[in-house]
Amino acid sequence: MNISPFSSSYAVKTAASDGNLHSAATSAIKTSAGPNAVVTLSSKALELMQVRQVSDEAAQQFKDILAKANTSNAQAAPKAFLNGLSPTEMETLRQVHSLGDSINVSSISNEGATNLLVQPGSEQDLDNNGLTSVGAANGFTFPPRNAPESFKAAWASASEGMSFKDIPTHMIFAVGLANIHYDPSTGKTTTVEPGDPNWRNPYADPGYDYKGAVSSIMSSLEYQHTHNMMSHEKYRNDMNFYTRLSKRMG
Repeated sequence: MNISPFSSSYAVKTAASDGNLHSAATSAIKTSAGPNAVVTLSSKALELMQVRQVSDEAAQQFKDILAKANTSNAQAAPKAFLNGLSPTEMETLRQVHSLGDSINVSSISNEGATNLLVQPGSEQDLDNNGLTSVGAANGFTFPPRNAPESFKAAWASASEGMSFKDIPTHMIFAVGLANIHYDPSTGKTTTVEPGDPNWRNPYADPGYDYKGAVSSIMSSLEYQHTHNMMSHEKYRNDMNFYTRLSKRMG
């Protein structure tokens, strides 16, 4: 199971079954952006847009925006492109990407602007900070985009058929947890925000040791279970998952 970015609160929404949107938009169609402009939405994008209740009309306009972005090389200057869109087109982008507030182009990052102009589910962590910005929202993708393909395959296999609530979150929320600091001398907890120079992404290193991380988590689970810091049921479920993941990693 891949965890994809949807909102700044790290909420995860499950894709729904295909509906009218899927049947209306599956095949490539010509858009009003130009006679030769053709945009095909991926099945993943269609599923997410279905969950977000994007109308067929809005889906068509989103295709037109993507076609126009492709023909004008909008990725080179995404903010400039967005500033040239109409209020209706900007509202379509807000709906398609499930953003809570209207898009203020001047206040979003280049990554946030760029990811507005890609299909849902295709967003990229361009600055490699462990979060994926879409407009002003910060979400996450797990496994990280820069993770080895072998780990992505192992994770997909180990989590196959599992719901998000049943998957242990030690690795999924590692970026957020790495930026929460507790000072035992004062008893206070401080949080480093994205964009702060002290923000840390433990997955930023291309050589990050995923196998070692899984091994450390399993050792921590053993310690917590031995010292009655977690229930036997949770220990068993978490350990079963990480044992399976470790085996898949080889």
